[in-house]
Amino acid sequence: MKNRFTLLLPALLLCGCGNAGNDDLQAWIVSSSQGLRGQIEPLPQVQAYKPFSYQAFDLLDPFNPQKLQAGKSQNSANAPDMKRPREALENYDMDKLAMVGTIRQGSKIYALIRTPEGTVYRIQPGNYVGTNYGKVTAIDDAGVKLAETVEDLNGEWVQRESNLYLEEQGQNK
Repeated sequence: MKNRFTLLLPALLLCGCGNAGNDDLQAWIVSSSQGLRGQIEPLPQVQAYKPFSYQAFDLLDPFNPQKLQAGKSQNSANAPDMKRPREALENYDMDKLAMVGTIRQGSKIYALIRTPEGTVYRIQPGNYVGTNYGKVTAIDDAGVKLAETVEDLNGEWVQRESNLYLEEQGQNK
């Protein structure tokens, strides 16, 4: 008896999962899907290829690198001296360097600059700092003033001022 009941119970449960109570669901699906027919737009007509004949061979080529070199040589008054030996602090970007103090010896003032590796260099006016050919023009207790030489969008060398301020005590980069 127990075995028959065990076999009969799953069969009865499966009969309950039939289609009997789903008529309203089937009616809703049929009514919702009425009029939903996809429309595919026709492909556009392919236009015939019309070859273009380039007639500007005698005009200046805007991508010619010699044109840029000519522009640079005309503005050599502001160009940095590429032949001078580079100093140690010219290998670092300005944002990687930190001024940590000053030293006075007689009438001369020196700035102490720390590199990311922790090495401290002593600089004075006339030294070069940073990757943009920054020449130290003045040093005071608050910071270092630099005259950087950078290349603008037209390939011309221009001068701009930059500052490296004294790092506050306890502030780490």
